[in-house]
Amino acid sequence: MSIKLGRFCFSLMMFLALLPTRVFAGEPLVIAGDPCSLPLAMKLAEAYSKKDRSFKAEAKQVGCMMGVYQAASGEAEIGVSTQNGLSSNLPKKGRNHILAKAPIVLVVNKANPVNDITYEQLQGIYSGKIKNWKELGGKDMAIENIMLAPCVRYTMSKKVAVYDKGITRLVPEKKGNPVMGTNTMVLENEGAIGQQLYGYESEDLKVLSVDDVYPTEKTVPDQYPYFEEYNFVTQGTPKGAVKALLDFARSEEGKSVIRSLKHVPVN
Repeated sequence: MSIKLGRFCFSLMMFLALLPTRVFAGEPLVIAGDPCSLPLAMKLAEAYSKKDRSFKAEAKQVGCMMGVYQAASGEAEIGVSTQNGLSSNLPKKGRNHILAKAPIVLVVNKANPVNDITYEQLQGIYSGKIKNWKELGGKDMAIENIMLAPCVRYTMSKKVAVYDKGITRLVPEKKGNPVMGTNTMVLENEGAIGQQLYGYESEDLKVLSVDDVYPTEKTVPDQYPYFEEYNFVTQGTPKGAVKALLDFARSEEGKSVIRSLKHVPVN
């Protein structure tokens, strides 16, 4: 064997050794994330698999930051999370790729006649100064705040006002999917108001405009500042199938998938 061929074989062996075992074996990429983040990632993966029939991906539902840690450690190929400022708070070896802005919307029961809320009114609700919908032009009924665990609740509180301890809170008896839980609790309580990622709300709910503005590509973030960054985290520089999926997500076809879930693509 020539020296050059020997070096090539050694380099090839080293390269193959660095590949994740399940990827090398042709098994699906593992995309780990929370219920607020996985739907878009899997929708992108499904769309890309129609272009590349050899591509496969499977979802692994975990907590808000767990997918990020699992991607950084190599336990998953991709970790997804909807939250702001993640790029400056990554675990070692993690690399973040922001694909979109995920608008946060306020959802209410369709029986509630209120269609719009101002920033000041929202401050009043969260601070406990406004406790009844009649103060907003609605029915004489208590405002019941949905208090589930998704990251969106903390983002809205940081943008608007810290939740007062005395506000009326609705909390489920058991832990579960916060996306589905928010929809269910607003459907079951006419006075409820919840925070949801745009596109995840049930068709049976009503989305309120804020200061007469709905989130769109034209209004986010200047006119509608309530959103979270959609983060796609990898271990170091993405390669192979991971890079292919990321490139697809950034293409015009990928952006159309992002828009279909009412997220705003980031260039």
